[in-house]
Amino acid sequence: MKKLFLMMAVVMTALLVACSGNKKANEENAAADEATEASTIRINCMLTVDAANRDKAIDLCKQLVAASLGDEGVIDYDVLESATRPNKLMIFETWKDQASLDKHSASVHFTTLVPQIQQLGNLEIKQMELKKDPQLDPEKPFRFNIMMTTKSGQRDALISQVKGLIEATLKNDAGNIDYDYFNSLTRADKTMLLEIWENQASLDGHLKAPHFTSRPDTKDLMAGDSEFARMAE
Repeated sequence: MKKLFLMMAVVMTALLVACSGNKKANEENAAADEATEASTIRINCMLTVDAANRDKAIDLCKQLVAASLGDEGVIDYDVLESATRPNKLMIFETWKDQASLDKHSASVHFTTLVPQIQQLGNLEIKQMELKKDPQLDPEKPFRFNIMMTTKSGQRDALISQVKGLIEATLKNDAGNIDYDYFNSLTRADKTMLLEIWENQASLDGHLKAPHFTSRPDTKDLMAGDSEFARMAE
């Protein structure tokens, strides 16, 4: 009987040690995942160009995209054009961490091409922390990047249907800073909705506005789920 109790004690001790080890490992993995998520970087570079420089700017941006997609730590890199404002382009970037971005910023293609792009217009760079479930201050400005994939040949139809929503939002919604769709210039099925709001109350008002609640249903034009990112402005 004593031997039985001893064996049971040994087994229980082993189980407790194993559970403790698993808990510690899970906590360490969760911490590592959180650190990785917190370090992910999103960049929106807004380029304003006049008609005379637009084609040259697009060509240089496409060269930058092609070269940068091979950089270590890059998750996404593209050049987009506004669906409503011909003078607005965006260089859209996502990086694994700051170290990867720093290497990219020191690369030959970056130091060669970016100065040429800057000479063609006004380049405003916005760097943000990208998290899955950000806890943002509802009283401060924030932005959305909502990346969408349309069915083949349906992107123009999508933009045609949402132009009224864009115009009404920019004209009528208090607290709206920017609202527009940006189409990829390298991937024909990709478009992104950019929203910038002064605070949560302004977004809440937009969601209740007639032009939003009566917006056209575009589900039939979509090829998959949207990639949704909300970030502090």
